[in-house]
Amino acid sequence: MGYHSHMQTITERKTKKLTPEQLKLFHSYASILAFALMGILFAKLFWNLVQPRMDFYNELWGPAYLLVHGQSPYDTTNLNTNLPAAWFPMAIGFFSPLGWLPEATANHAWFVLCILELGAIIYIAQGDKRSLYNTGILTFLSIFFPATLYHFFIGQISLTVTLCLVLAVHLAQKDRHWLSAFFIALAVSKPHLALLTVLGLSFYYFQKDKWKGMFLFWGRVSISALAMCIPLFVAYPNWIPDALHAMTQNPIWSYPSLFVLFERYFEKWGYLLWILTTIITIGINHSLWKKLSPVNAAYWSLALAPLVSPYVGSWDFVILLPLTIFTFVSVDWKRKVALIIFYAIAWYQMAQIQALEVSHNHYFWWVPL
Repeated sequence: MGYHSHMQTITERKTKKLTPEQLKLFHSYASILAFALMGILFAKLFWNLVQPRMDFYNELWGPAYLLVHGQSPYDTTNLNTNLPAAWFPMAIGFFSPLGWLPEATANHAWFVLCILELGAIIYIAQGDKRSLYNTGILTFLSIFFPATLYHFFIGQISLTVTLCLVLAVHLAQKDRHWLSAFFIALAVSKPHLALLTVLGLSFYYFQKDKWKGMFLFWGRVSISALAMCIPLFVAYPNWIPDALHAMTQNPIWSYPSLFVLFERYFEKWGYLLWILTTIITIGINHSLWKKLSPVNAAYWSLALAPLVSPYVGSWDFVILLPLTIFTFVSVDWKRKVALIIFYAIAWYQMAQIQALEVSHNHYFWWVPL
């Protein structure tokens, strides 16, 4: 009887299967754990990747430090910044508490926040096809994407913008309209990355409730943006002239954008080419929002954004990640292998560019294509 009882137990274990809900829950928790372990390892390996006096200092910590001390957040000359502050005031207002921290502490806090944001993007963009092995592969690919590494190195905000836009679309579908508008308002801190998604969401609300729905969407975003600017008005009411001056003082360098390249190689005709490209891209974006689900269309809007933006840095290409992740989990293993091969080619080419003695930013323009 003991032998038969033992064999019955083994058979029951073999035949017992997880329900789809249990399997989904397992992969969700396993994905979080996998990213947490890989994120901790990445942070340990690249803790020294964080450098002082880079974009985070120029654009966010410096202005926040001045703001919490009652000074103009957009007059950073006394902090000896390399560049004038150009990020929109919503970011400075929302993240103003960073100004109370020492620069080094704030710098590393921002580094950790960006790792968490990357994890959230990987988790959300997988949707219902989330799995442990997908998360492991995508975490590795996303972390070591050269644009991601450079984003961490200079302390950029593009991952924050990307996550905010992803969250905004998901929340809009769940009728969490004010919270969605809040994330859109924060994402507009870099308007050139948010433009196509905002246009897509405008069309989404227009389809739901015509002009009323679209104007309500714009109104909620405007109110949310103004609310984030309250710390600036309270601490230094006359900040707007300094902001306008700072945003027009950034030097012109070789952005990896079609706008810059068209102008460089085709001179005046380049402007016409860029306008035509922008019109076509906006038309494609509109068509995608008509045919696809809002979430899928939004991932396309993010990926198309660098093509129409006159101002884009190579670090901004992290905005390609949601569509890359969504595509990876949606295709069969052969196409997964093909995507990894193309990724490896792109990685090698970008690494070669970074290794050049003169590594011009515009050499990265082909990455969105």
